[in-house]
Amino acid sequence: MSKRGLKSDAIIAIVFSFVGGLLDVYCLFNFNVYATLHTGNLIKLMTHLVDGNLAAFLDTTFVIVAFAVGIFLTNMYENSRKKREERELFVISFVLLLLAALAPNDRAPGELSAWKRIAAFLLGLEGAFLIRSFIRFGEYSYSATTMTANINRLVTVIHKRVRENDRSQNYAILVYTMIFLSFLLGVACGYGYLHAVPVKESGWWHWYGYNLILLAPMACMIWLWFATPLRKRHRE
Repeated sequence: MSKRGLKSDAIIAIVFSFVGGLLDVYCLFNFNVYATLHTGNLIKLMTHLVDGNLAAFLDTTFVIVAFAVGIFLTNMYENSRKKREERELFVISFVLLLLAALAPNDRAPGELSAWKRIAAFLLGLEGAFLIRSFIRFGEYSYSATTMTANINRLVTVIHKRVRENDRSQNYAILVYTMIFLSFLLGVACGYGYLHAVPVKESGWWHWYGYNLILLAPMACMIWLWFATPLRKRHRE
């Protein structure tokens, strides 16, 4: 690890992992789908199909399609410019999150309405922009939400550290461990809030009480924007 501590690239990845964990538990609790964990969504898709639950099957398909559309749009954007700017993808990601937070939450957790389907679609897009906004930072490949990939990379660098006594792997071990723990923290914070928030029958809190948890990832993204070189950096 460098004498200056964590690099800004690692800080971005760690904070985004917290955001990813929080968004996934929010979507699971509120929409019964995941924002970015589409292996889980595919499992839900087929179980709904086998159970004959056509409504749930279509809702899950809707979110998977939203994510696929988001990935397609980010690829179109990146390929249309000579300089690929992570910061612009980051801004779009923030706007999608804000719009999802403004959609009225007018049904009980797990039930979908027209507004909640719009929010689920926006968060499906958000998951795509979140992932594509930092597919690769710095010298290591980090993943914001795919913990399977991060655990694989963590164990790989641990193996290399042990086998070759390569102390240069210590930094990667630290960062991957913090990414993993940050994701778990995001899940815990989101789950804790959603279970603690009181349910109101009417009024502003009835519409937006659950959505207030989305202020946390937005605050994280604002902090990253000003605390790291993100707003200035370009990908060549």
